Amino acid sequence: MGKGQQRSEIDRGVALDARDWIVRLTAGNVRRQDLDRFHAWRAQSPEHARAFAREKEFWQLLQNVDGSGLDATSVTAPRQRQAVSRRTFLVGGAVAASAAAVAAPRVLSWMRSDFTTGAGEQVTATLPDRSTMLLNTNSAVDVDFQPGLRLVNLLSGEVEFSVRPDTGAPFRVAALGGNSDAFEGTYTVRSIADEVTVTASAGAIAVTAGDKHALANTVSLAPGQQTRYLSGEAPIAAAEVNLASELAWRGGRVVFEGRPFSSAVGELGRYIPERLVIATHTHDASPVSAVFLTRDAHDAIEALAQTQGMTVHRVPGVVIVIS
Repeated sequence: MGKGQQRSEIDRGVALDARDWIVRLTAGNVRRQDLDRFHAWRAQSPEHARAFAREKEFWQLLQNVDGSGLDATSVTAPRQRQAVSRRTFLVGGAVAASAAAVAAPRVLSWMRSDFTTGAGEQVTATLPDRSTMLLNTNSAVDVDFQPGLRLVNLLSGEVEFSVRPDTGAPFRVAALGGNSDAFEGTYTVRSIADEVTVTASAGAIAVTAGDKHALANTVSLAPGQQTRYLSGEAPIAAAEVNLASELAWRGGRVVFEGRPFSSAVGELGRYIPERLVIATHTHDASPVSAVFLTRDAHDAIEALAQTQGMTVHRVPGVVIVIS
């Protein structure tokens, strides 16, 4: 490795560390030991201090951040509500109002599901075996427990499952024709468009998709690993991921590391009720590295658009056009 390439790798490592510190310090549970470690890290060199200052620039578009020690208590999580099942909601007579407020695909997903969340909502639900699930924004699941199989169908969105041990009945999350199985542990399954992402936090997770009779189509995940699969295709090989970044949504944040502009805006669009339209695609591939609060998704979209010299036009509750 040449000196230039080595220098580049070091710079990238410091930048990634700086972004990790942004995530940790805004997580809402910062301890004195964490702050001491942060100050020690930043004092290692001027490069560390500059890297942290650069990472704050995007954050400061949304809120003031004091670089000498972030006020973690100022960050609030997404609005949460108690889980309300489809059946309970039907008894309340709210079907007509709900159907009028959302698009047809959303209505169909809602009618098939036992638990749902709206834009910007998170819901915690307890399953029949006392396992729990945390539904992120715009998610829908159908629960179908059977003798010998604890089955949850993820219809759309993103859900973290905390599975109680039961050697007699595996816990399975089905999404886009694939299965993610565990006997115990914690893992997150995300189904957006035609792709499913499975991230393991604790325990052993087996992900099978595509031809389920082919052994090669099963990927085993250990904590801190992730796989993906497209509808009808086999999962890719397990890869190590940064759980703090991947699961930042649990604390009300999204973290982008070199993500294409159009993809970053699309991710933020999951947290707002309006339809999101990018009218000009010149900047679709421009990389974005930033940390945003999901509760400020509208402001975050505005901030990202400004970085690309674009403007945002919003009709509240209907559409947002970026051009």
